[in-house]
Amino acid sequence: MKLLKLLFITLTLSSCSLFLSKDNTFKVVHWNIKELETKKVDKDNAQFKAVESILNSLEFNILNINEIQFDKMYVPNYRYRTTGQNAQTFLQLLGKDPMEHAISFYEANTGKNARKTKGSYETQLTRQTRGKADQDNFGLYPGQYSSAVLSSYPIKEELIITDLRWRDFNKDIKLSKFRRDNGEKLPKNIQLFDKGFSDIVIEVNDKEVHFISLHTVPSYHFGNRKSPNYERNRDQLRFLEWYLTGGTDIPVNLPKKFQHIRPLPKDAIYIATGDWNASIEDNHPGSIVLRRLFKNTNLWIDKPGHTHEQQHFGKDRLKLTLDYMVYQNLKVIDAGIYYPDETSGVCIKAKDIPREFKPRKEKLDESACISEKSIELKRASDHFPIWAVFKI
Repeated sequence: MKLLKLLFITLTLSSCSLFLSKDNTFKVVHWNIKELETKKVDKDNAQFKAVESILNSLEFNILNINEIQFDKMYVPNYRYRTTGQNAQTFLQLLGKDPMEHAISFYEANTGKNARKTKGSYETQLTRQTRGKADQDNFGLYPGQYSSAVLSSYPIKEELIITDLRWRDFNKDIKLSKFRRDNGEKLPKNIQLFDKGFSDIVIEVNDKEVHFISLHTVPSYHFGNRKSPNYERNRDQLRFLEWYLTGGTDIPVNLPKKFQHIRPLPKDAIYIATGDWNASIEDNHPGSIVLRRLFKNTNLWIDKPGHTHEQQHFGKDRLKLTLDYMVYQNLKVIDAGIYYPDETSGVCIKAKDIPREFKPRKEKLDESACISEKSIELKRASDHFPIWAVFKI
């Protein structure tokens, strides 16, 4: 099955006027919604209720979602009978009409090599189930950690890249020095992208906007000191840099079957966004690529704060900047990171907040008051939505 594809999408719409913006502005939201598996895409699910509330307050014309499961028949087990419907269901549950939106949704590489236990895939990561996970792309079952783009403007075409081999992008990469979590060597045909890379051409007021969605591998070893993650993250971001700017710090000469993949033209209008899993504050290989990229494109805000934190209210919770948005040939009217003030608005005494949001090793000041909006965000994800209003 050919995993790299160029698709041309024709949308039949009841009224093209639904897609017009009178002032030529449109709003983009990106959000890594933590482990949004099929069973959570449900109106009665507590996490989804929090997600719905936040997204309805933000509104959007284009939404990029990371970590949504691409549903497949009998995955993770026989109870699941749909294929590729999660993004549309998500849209409907937000109260939006799918006939007034275009959707790009594909199966990520994550979990495609996972193994079953007695006919079903594992769904909870433990020491015992870790060996069943995909050893190259992580994931306990196929389609886990996929991405979707929901647009109130027509999608003209899309380029999905999932089968480009790592060594075909970086010919000098020494795969032999890495090891899987189980101690085995990496296969020579390991893909560059553990999930995928997409360029979705969206028509906004008669102009083509390249919307690039990328969710990279984390720049972290997870206990495996011979993990390929740091260098794989770097090379995924190098590919992004090459695609957006026309160059990176290594020569790029893709094989013939990928010759249709070329950097964007200098006059292209683009927005690239996603959880790029490297902090610009660190000195990891991917962090260095990001800092170089940001000198040659435009960040949605000047000095991004953290976009990820542990899901509790302890003072020493880990905070990282992992999610980004860059653009070219557009003007930003307004932009930000959705992160409510923890002490403003309607609040709940610390002693009364759900136990799951209390730190394990720290006792909260029980008289402190934490805003309901902050608790809602904690329930929704460990990442924050980032957004921008663009003028075209």
